[in-house]
Amino acid sequence: MQSGAVASIAAEHRTVSRVMGIIEAVAAAEPRGLKLGELAEMLGAPKSSVHGLAKGLVALGYLRENEIRYQTGPALPLLMPTDTEAWRLRVVVEQLTILRDKWGETAMAGILVGESVVYVQSVESPQTLRASVPLNTRVQLWPASSGKCLLSAMPQKRLENYLDRIGLAGEERADAIDELAQVRKQGFALNLGGTAVGMFGVASPIKLPAKPVTQTIAVTGPEARLAGQLESLALDVKAAAQSIARAG
Repeated sequence: MQSGAVASIAAEHRTVSRVMGIIEAVAAAEPRGLKLGELAEMLGAPKSSVHGLAKGLVALGYLRENEIRYQTGPALPLLMPTDTEAWRLRVVVEQLTILRDKWGETAMAGILVGESVVYVQSVESPQTLRASVPLNTRVQLWPASSGKCLLSAMPQKRLENYLDRIGLAGEERADAIDELAQVRKQGFALNLGGTAVGMFGVASPIKLPAKPVTQTIAVTGPEARLAGQLESLALDVKAAAQSIARAG
């Protein structure tokens, strides 16, 4: 029994060491990133083992896969925010509060985590009937307004693979691709009851210089209050996203 316990602990330590080694190696190689073979050589581990761990870190958002290289993901700064990240967070909360106060609806900020959007900040509406956003929970990208913003910025191959996985085909797929092209052009996305019946959402991508789009800001609320105001709301949400990007 004792020897079995020791073997189990040793195996767990090796896995932790490899996971942390992957994160540290990729972070040190920014912005270029590292190929799978380079990671395996640096860790002295089989490609198959490193591949599985790296894929797991991509799914959790700590890494992102850019073609054939791994780079740091949007969830990594959440572990230990830098001064820059802390400053950006303050700006995000300020912009969310401005949107909530003007429109009276729930405003939230999301990040791309694997193939999901995770809302990491929200300022809730004071209304009795309001959108309540679960934080730190994975939400399917399509058809959320934040998800549409993130999908519209994806490389074509990754987007096509995602649409395959969620089963969008035929006219429905063609309509989705057309809508995402419009999102790229106009800088905001709408979700008219696609996630929750009777709820509308408007989101805009936060475009940081020389970085992929992995963050969004959005406002969501009941159709009864937002119908007829979406164009004005979209302009405000887009302006808030641009303010956050300038602060970053």
